[in-house]
Amino acid sequence: MKKLIGALALAAMVATSAFAEVSFGGWVRTLPTYVGSDGEDIKTAALSASWGGPFWARWDASWTSDDGKAGLKFKLAADKGGVGTHDDVGIWLKPIDQLKVEIGNLDNFGGLRSDMGFGSWNWLRPSTILVEDEGITFGRGQNGQGLGLLITPVDALKIAVVTPLENTLQRGDIGFGNASVAAGYSIDGLGTIKAGFFGEYNAAGDASKYGRIDGAFDLTGIDKLFLTVGVSYRLASSDYWKGVHAHDAQKKNDAGEWVAETDAKKIADNAWASTTNNYMLKAALAASYGITEAFKVSANFAMYMFNKDVADDPAMQFGVGADYALSDSLSVTGDVRMLMPNNKIDPSLSFLVGLVGSIGSNASLGIGFQGITGFGDKARAGDLKVVTATAGNKFAWAVPLKAELSF
Repeated sequence: MKKLIGALALAAMVATSAFAEVSFGGWVRTLPTYVGSDGEDIKTAALSASWGGPFWARWDASWTSDDGKAGLKFKLAADKGGVGTHDDVGIWLKPIDQLKVEIGNLDNFGGLRSDMGFGSWNWLRPSTILVEDEGITFGRGQNGQGLGLLITPVDALKIAVVTPLENTLQRGDIGFGNASVAAGYSIDGLGTIKAGFFGEYNAAGDASKYGRIDGAFDLTGIDKLFLTVGVSYRLASSDYWKGVHAHDAQKKNDAGEWVAETDAKKIADNAWASTTNNYMLKAALAASYGITEAFKVSANFAMYMFNKDVADDPAMQFGVGADYALSDSLSVTGDVRMLMPNNKIDPSLSFLVGLVGSIGSNASLGIGFQGITGFGDKARAGDLKVVTATAGNKFAWAVPLKAELSF
């Protein structure tokens, strides 16, 4: 009887979905590294991904009703800890053609983020990357559980509104204090203008930090050239900034207590990561150009300014990279990146040289050599998990393999 009921349920599902659109996809990038050095000792055998810990595979699935008015999507990610949801998971509804309502876990809702990843961003990401290649000029907005409204009054204009949702009811100032609204307007033959407000309310009840305003322009109207420029400004009271920098001027002792910090160079040991999350003004640009069908160059620049000097701001990053196709199935890639936090802390320099071969139409396998010198992970949480660069200009390196597959 149970088998009969199961068969009938399956038949009903198939019949219901007969005229609906169902799609599946998958992607994985993994970076096993068998040898490297932290500048002092040789390290062996580690598994990572570009963004950190091991990541074995991701599976995406979506369903759209036959009338295009509703759908669902979910992404699963697997690693040694098991399988869990990842990025976009939820349902969407279109009560009218100009409005899409989405409920669930939202990532880059509206697709307005300005991305231009190259070189080591796609390998073991070094800590010389002060501002992420993803969203370097315009961020993705709120990421997590929420309700999103995507409004398209005309084809060229896109407005994305996101209100975060918690698992329990919150005070209104907290629940709506992290809401965001962003818009993009596309100009035929030129590019896209973007603007947005992203709430950054402190959930602990500190209302002296309000959010940030982003503005950017993506130039896409020139053949083989992509260029994006943008600025971001944080809104906060003067009391908030005073609190941030009073905290940054201290360090934790062995007992976990905050004590006065007198050595400016030691700021990098404890305060730099939190400081870069509290910039007042960010300006950034990135560009890539295909010189020939086989040869492409990329570059980016970003600068942080602070409300109060942080061992003498600004902080800056520079990066330049190149990709060259040796044949239809073999290519070389590389980049050089520099982080200049301020004039009292040594700069950090990293590089990558990689060789990548395609395997069929859906996969690739590569080997690279990456190095970093300077204070490295003292600037921010380093993503070279095998290579933890240290202060004193020691040279750390790694030889990662890179396996990538998508369908």
